[in-house]
Amino acid sequence: DRPAEAEAPADGAGPARPAAGAPAAPFPGADVIVDMPGAAVRLAGCCTPVPPDDINGFAVRGGVVTVHRAECAVAERMRERGRTEVGVRWGDSAGCRVTLVAESFGRPHLLADLTEVMALEGAEIISATVAPPTEQRVHHSYTLQLPDAAHLPALMRAMRDVPGVYDVSRAQGPAS
Repeated sequence: DRPAEAEAPADGAGPARPAAGAPAAPFPGADVIVDMPGAAVRLAGCCTPVPPDDINGFAVRGGVVTVHRAECAVAERMRERGRTEVGVRWGDSAGCRVTLVAESFGRPHLLADLTEVMALEGAEIISATVAPPTEQRVHHSYTLQLPDAAHLPALMRAMRDVPGVYDVSRAQGPAS
């Protein structure tokens, strides 16, 4: 048997992280208080919740609680199927992790310009995926650690202001 953290989730969530107050060290940027002692927390990849989003938690295999944005369609399906809801709320930690998707026209130095803007806005790049251009259009996915969720709107505006970028949004599914 593998530990719960190694199991592939069936609910669109990423790897499990210990909850605040759980015996293991909390996941940085995901300070979630769970009304289930000792439960690990998994932030759903389908809706990428960040503070101060309204959130719901659901008990899944292995004592893991998956956290979804309140308006997430996957969370609604879990509720309809009778999954056990668990009380969750954001903790006091200021940091937040978010996945952003940018769409742009290809041009020289675009990646350098985007990463510079992210750094200037105080974002730490955790992971980045840039797909090869298709008809001069480029799809980017960035998982970022921000000092707090209040920085998110300014970061997204700054990214949209980079020449060639025509859309920036929060990921609605797992980063590819």
